[in-house]
Amino acid sequence: MIEKRMMMTRRTALMATIAAAGTAAMPRLLSAQSTWKPEKPVEVVVGVGPGGANDRTARDVERFLKDGGFLPAGSFVSNKPGGGHAVALAYTQEHAGEANILQVVGGVMLSNNILGRSPISYKQFTPIGTLFDEQMVFAVGAKSDIKNAEDLVERLKKDPASVSFSISTGIGTTNHISVLLLAKQLGLDIGKVKAVSFNSSTEGVTATIGGHIDVVITTPFALNPFVESGELRYIAAASAERSGGLLAEVPTWRELGHDIVVPAWRMVVAPPNLKPEEIAYWDKAIASITATPEWKAMLDKELLVAHTLTSAETAAYLDSEDKRYRELLGSISQ
Repeated sequence: MIEKRMMMTRRTALMATIAAAGTAAMPRLLSAQSTWKPEKPVEVVVGVGPGGANDRTARDVERFLKDGGFLPAGSFVSNKPGGGHAVALAYTQEHAGEANILQVVGGVMLSNNILGRSPISYKQFTPIGTLFDEQMVFAVGAKSDIKNAEDLVERLKKDPASVSFSISTGIGTTNHISVLLLAKQLGLDIGKVKAVSFNSSTEGVTATIGGHIDVVITTPFALNPFVESGELRYIAAASAERSGGLLAEVPTWRELGHDIVVPAWRMVVAPPNLKPEEIAYWDKAIASITATPEWKAMLDKELLVAHTLTSAETAAYLDSEDKRYRELLGSISQ
């Protein structure tokens, strides 16, 4: 039931497809003269307002590109919230051939189209590169009678509607997909699982701490301060392997026998119809900034998982993710 209020291991399986895509694109990109560079300010678009994870990523990308000398004519971040990123996606897609526009996107780019909220397909953008993954972690309030993941599974099997999950910004988001995968792994009727959508992860955290929601699913960056303060307790991570820090003692769903791995990937796309030399420029730029020690230090600080793919690799990865999203979201009504 949906209320209105509401990792890298897969890369191995993708290598054959990615290699083929990369080989096909290579002659075209290598033949392009790398003399192009932006001659007017670069607009880094993001589909949320200031603050939060996606806005932070857009500003990080702009900062690293600027420090790397890839923005010679200047730059600015353009916040375009609305429609679950649909407003921002429409804006970028409408500016075909404009290589001075970049957009930071996540899985909602796929789910918006799959769920009929947007007619725009991921194929209507130019993939530039994949940046990193954020983990999805399940947490409960400190006073919750759900002490661990096993307790959660037991309650769901007994009555799927007895547990409320907090998801941020609506259906089709990565934390919502985490709920769907759990339900699928347990053989539950997805329609009976109670997911409540909030406008931000902060609202969901507050509701969970207050006992109004049973389980909050979001990133460790958003949850760690409340785990440290004793207001929340981690019970499971939807990642391929355990992380360090506060997550060192938190089991993954896979360890517990449930194949639930949900990387919240972030990537950069551009408008359609870019020229080969423009793609090559931005491809090189993203590869350059993500290889720096400063970028790696930022990933560690912000609890992100390195996941760097080239333009051609990102195109193949999107094909794979679109197929996976369609399988998961196919049973969800609009």
